[in-house]
Amino acid sequence: MRNRWLTLATVSLWAAGTLLFGQRGGGGRGGAGGPRGPQSTMGEPHGPMQQQAGMSEQQRQRIRANDAQREQYRITKETTSRVRTRAHEMLRLAKAAKLNLAECRSVYASLQNEIQLMQQEHEQLIVGLSEEQKAATRATDKEIDADLKELDVWAEAMDEELKESSPDPKQVRLQARAIEKSAKELEKKYRRLDSALDLE
Repeated sequence: MRNRWLTLATVSLWAAGTLLFGQRGGGGRGGAGGPRGPQSTMGEPHGPMQQQAGMSEQQRQRIRANDAQREQYRITKETTSRVRTRAHEMLRLAKAAKLNLAECRSVYASLQNEIQLMQQEHEQLIVGLSEEQKAATRATDKEIDADLKELDVWAEAMDEELKESSPDPKQVRLQARAIEKSAKELEKKYRRLDSALDLE
């Protein structure tokens, strides 16, 4: 009988502890009544803003861009803008009632050159940063690399499509829109670099 009372007391204490833990911990990962999936981080600073929030004025001065870096940033932004413009031009051509293949291939050749130049200029921009500047913008640079890779994939797909004797205008439009979108995303990321390093 005594053992039975001890067992009941132990179970009661365990249940009370579990209930208390569940209330404090919000149900844990996937617990009953708790939110599933990613938790909201609305209102929390992120990217360069988060990194700069914990910086002293002296640290901000150390990562501030110099004149050479600002010039390279300007060149990189200009080439990115030209990529976006060429992609939009391809989109316009692909919307025509009849696809002008010769003109499309000519514009694509120009687009391809601008993409290669943009990648080279971006690489020069990153190589020219100090280790402290790279550390302060590492997250944004990773996102830029992902955008550049995605843009490359769409450009290669367009290249293959335009090699066909009768390219599908719908495919060309899809690819042109995707390249234009990637270029716009890159421009947004470059503005974040500017916010972190005072590049303009």
